[in-house]
Amino acid sequence: MTLPLLILRPLDGALQTERRARGLDLSVVVDPLFVIEAVPWLAPKTAEFDALLLTSANALKFGGADLNIYQSLPVLAVGEKTAAAATDAGFQVVETGQAGAQDLLDHSTADQYRNILWLTGEQYTEISAPERHLHILPVYRSQACELGEQAKACLAEETAILLYSARAAQHLAAELDRLYLPKSRYHMLAFSAKVAEAAGNGWKSLHVADQPDDDALLSLASRLCL
Repeated sequence: MTLPLLILRPLDGALQTERRARGLDLSVVVDPLFVIEAVPWLAPKTAEFDALLLTSANALKFGGADLNIYQSLPVLAVGEKTAAAATDAGFQVVETGQAGAQDLLDHSTADQYRNILWLTGEQYTEISAPERHLHILPVYRSQACELGEQAKACLAEETAILLYSARAAQHLAAELDRLYLPKSRYHMLAFSAKVAEAAGNGWKSLHVADQPDDDALLSLASRLCL
């Protein structure tokens, strides 16, 4: 039996994942559970920092014109997509992580980058940086929504669900409870162990990507859905 794959991540990322999933002949339903929007922020002086940390391309898309004052700062980017977006926006990427923000900082040069400006969303995962000063500045927010009609129609049957964040896992579980939809009907495909932990128990099956990236997650989906 072929299972539908439900993608709930915000629209830009969801459409990218959808294209890749359809290239694997997966049956896909896209209905974002979150909407990304800009938030007001005051830009600190560039001279206070020696590097810029970017953990999502959303910071570049929603940060606004004040981002341009930081183009002289070297960028630490959390992954290839964020690095590409930063380069396209005129920033110089000096380090690109492969396994999340904590791993990126752990393997970057502490002596060289001691004062880092982290442009992020209002919801973020804490990072340990004991040898550095990490200035955290939210420039966008991810606004949770109710499950849409397309998602609810998909969830009327056995479905595989992609989840990319602990917050999304918790919000989805709450939405399923609100709508009296049993978790035991669905297969959960988690971006990381933290996402799986947040999703909790009770799913028909729970799978964790080998690496925190789309390729690993969609590889799981292909094995499960086809």
